Amino acid sequence: MLATLFSCAAQARDAAQESSDGWRGFLLDNVTFQQSTQDALRNRHSPFRPDLVTDQGGRLQNLFALQFKQGDWTVMGSYADNRTLGGGSAYSLTNPMAFGVNTVETVGTSREAVDYKSGLHELAATYLKGGTMVMLGKIDTSNWYLADPIFGGDLNHGNDYGNAATRVVAPPFPSVALVVKQDYGNGLSLTGIAGDAFGDRETLDAARNLVKGDPAYVVELNFQDQQQHYQLTFNHIDAFRFFDKDAVWPVPGEKAPQVNAVMASASYRFNKSWAGFGRASYAKGEGQLEDVNFLVGMRYDLGKFYALVSQSATRVGTDNTPYQQGAKGDITFVSELTLNYKLNSFVTLGMTYDMYHSSGDSLLAKDGGWNGAKRNQVMGLRVTSFLPF
Repeated sequence: MLATLFSCAAQARDAAQESSDGWRGFLLDNVTFQQSTQDALRNRHSPFRPDLVTDQGGRLQNLFALQFKQGDWTVMGSYADNRTLGGGSAYSLTNPMAFGVNTVETVGTSREAVDYKSGLHELAATYLKGGTMVMLGKIDTSNWYLADPIFGGDLNHGNDYGNAATRVVAPPFPSVALVVKQDYGNGLSLTGIAGDAFGDRETLDAARNLVKGDPAYVVELNFQDQQQHYQLTFNHIDAFRFFDKDAVWPVPGEKAPQVNAVMASASYRFNKSWAGFGRASYAKGEGQLEDVNFLVGMRYDLGKFYALVSQSATRVGTDNTPYQQGAKGDITFVSELTLNYKLNSFVTLGMTYDMYHSSGDSLLAKDGGWNGAKRNQVMGLRVTSFLPF
């Protein structure tokens, strides 16, 4: 999921919808490299392909978005290309060292790990009148919830606090969906989303689960002004069988288990330099590797520099962990520091440091516990550019 980078797309889209009629667009590019001190499992465990274990990762993300506005109507489309840089790794939508997301492609009866995804990301029509917005089409629904305009990084370049922010449950991917948002004034708004339980990140064939009666729902309540933001989010994902790249849940006749989740978030800007953030998340589902997450963080701005520091704690929710690394009830602590420098109004350079620590005997395999390590450190460098036109 490109949530941490595509938050800027929602902001850009909102601004464009309020602007004059005509064409708008932007180009978004992100290059990230990371190195960890421990080996980590980088793809979903499966009997159909070899495990991918690595201590390094690199990723290139590009997005081109174009929209046309006429009166109350806007039509938009976007094309995304995401690729692994360097050999021996698989792509991740959020973080090159994070657990891989559906890194498998089905060709006939064979299933192989892949290191890229490229295709039509969104194609949708939006009606905006007064305080009501209705959007229908293939939509990256993650743009429309769990956004934080106060604490997040420079929104022209993506949110930067997110390494552990949504570890408990991932949002649905670009899918055939309906988004309705009602602005009640005085900072209060309500958003409802209904769409395919997974979708497809490359083609318009993004309703294969929905036509089988397997949707995903989101309901979110927001209150915000210039100084504060409060958010309550409910997320349901039905049991589903179809992923993208023609992949299916690997057990014949069965589906990925359903998930229900609730997330409460708050952020507050104390002054021009300091802002704080907190989030609590809980997810319930038979397939949940982790089920509870708490995150607190601070942001400090100084000229062209800004820094974000956060601490999260996430509970392992099952004894059925990959290769029995980590156990139910273990707490994974992630301490994160991000230093960012705005080279100009279009380009941001970022350096990241993450410390993983488990309260149990080992980290989860995906977090660096492949060889039984209790601690893992991950260092990263990234460059993000955002060019509107």
